[in-house]
Amino acid sequence: MNYYRQVLTVTLWEYRRFFKIKNEIIGIAIMLLVFGVSYLGGKYATSRSSEKPHLMVLKDLKPQLIEILSNDFIVELISGEEKEKLLLQIATQKEGMLLLQDGEGFVIHSWKKPKRLNALQENLKIYCQQEAMAKINLSTSDLEYVMRPADLREVYLYDAGTNDRSVLAFFFAGLMIMAVFLSFAYQFTAITGEKQLKITEQIISAIKPQAWMDGKILGITLTGLSSMLTYSIIGTLGGMLFFQFTGGSVSSILQYLHLPSILLFFMFTLMGVMMWNAFLAAIASMITDPNNSGKSGVMLLPLIFVFSSFLVMRDPDNGVSVFLSWFPLTSATAMPMRWVATELAWWEFAGSFVVLAATFYLLRKLAAKIFHVSVLISGKEPTWREVFKLARES
Repeated sequence: MNYYRQVLTVTLWEYRRFFKIKNEIIGIAIMLLVFGVSYLGGKYATSRSSEKPHLMVLKDLKPQLIEILSNDFIVELISGEEKEKLLLQIATQKEGMLLLQDGEGFVIHSWKKPKRLNALQENLKIYCQQEAMAKINLSTSDLEYVMRPADLREVYLYDAGTNDRSVLAFFFAGLMIMAVFLSFAYQFTAITGEKQLKITEQIISAIKPQAWMDGKILGITLTGLSSMLTYSIIGTLGGMLFFQFTGGSVSSILQYLHLPSILLFFMFTLMGVMMWNAFLAAIASMITDPNNSGKSGVMLLPLIFVFSSFLVMRDPDNGVSVFLSWFPLTSATAMPMRWVATELAWWEFAGSFVVLAATFYLLRKLAAKIFHVSVLISGKEPTWREVFKLARES
């Protein structure tokens, strides 16, 4: 029982050390403010850019083309005598656009590349297509008949509604990346910083290294989960604001909240964060000085494995995807992604989760052993050979 009290004490101390509810609330308020300002600024910029620019054309341009151009431009007709004057005005005043016909093509005169050049090209393309259809006596209905897509009815025996669940899977994967990234910083502060201050030697004389390490892993995991909850709230509010401003129903976000998927994803995400925290704790325990240690780069490995699990969505049934969903360094995100993309048996979830949990158990034992040995070593980091030796003994 003494072990569990020690773990709880260290866990709560680490959690209160890094997670400050006041700072989280301030962070949420700042992010919502930034989101609101960005959205309103984007709306203002979009409204400004949606104003039709003026386009000068000669009076002898075909009415059909003028009508098409009027969809995206305010077309102003000028006479041939005004053309030279307008070209001089564009060169001196650096504004205005003049469209001239050159045989079967066109020439646009402007001081610099117009913002609506793509729209102009699309309008001219439509006009030229209509002219070409008129020359070969091809009606619009005939063209639509020729270009019609094949009629394909979709009948699937397995349909899990993967679109909505895929969004949820990627959302949890993003939260896990964030939690692992935060743990990277917290582990450095919690372990390497304390080692440099030489206070851990006193602590391990009063508390078992395993209890000390388990408390740190659980405390930093709780901190990561709290941050995940914070950003989940921000994501939900952001989604509600998105649907509100785009004219959609706020309740549309509820279609992504599939409770069985949330429980499954959270279970794998929680164990994955704990496993990676144990890994990061083991690496941090080996580092004496993070400023010149060659082992610091190893702490970026979690991000590589998490990102590699996204390959599952391309083909969830091939050998690589099956391996990634069972391999403990990728299964925390790969198995949920396989679940939303294909049909799986219950024992695959259970087996993958057991392997993931077993990996966490072994890594926490290894982290405690490395921590215990490295604290007692003065002026030197444990070598990889010594780490592998400890791993075999764990």
